[in-house]
Amino acid sequence: MYNYDFKKENESILKEIININTKIGNKYYITNLILTEKNLLIFYDMKNEDYKLGVGINPFPNFYLLFSIPLKDLNYEIKENDTYIKTNNQEINFYDLKLEEFLNKEIK
Repeated sequence: MYNYDFKKENESILKEIININTKIGNKYYITNLILTEKNLLIFYDMKNEDYKLGVGINPFPNFYLLFSIPLKDLNYEIKENDTYIKTNNQEINFYDLKLEEFLNKEIK
């Protein structure tokens, strides 16, 4: 479940890509990217932070928004197979993801 009010923002999910190795600043995450009509949204599953979970427990994902980048302000660079975005004085690195392929991929 994504903790984001798509109706309030007048947006809908156009595309989704899951389990992207991401570095934001000096921290590493496994993220999901959502493309809407207005934004590129970066979500992180907070259950991954709960070290109290034991073996055999598999709770539902609980995705929280890390970043919302307006498409009109989206500037990125691709080096080899990685994508780099600079926004709000942060550098975001998506490993093994060519963002332009995701953005330009036909919606099904």
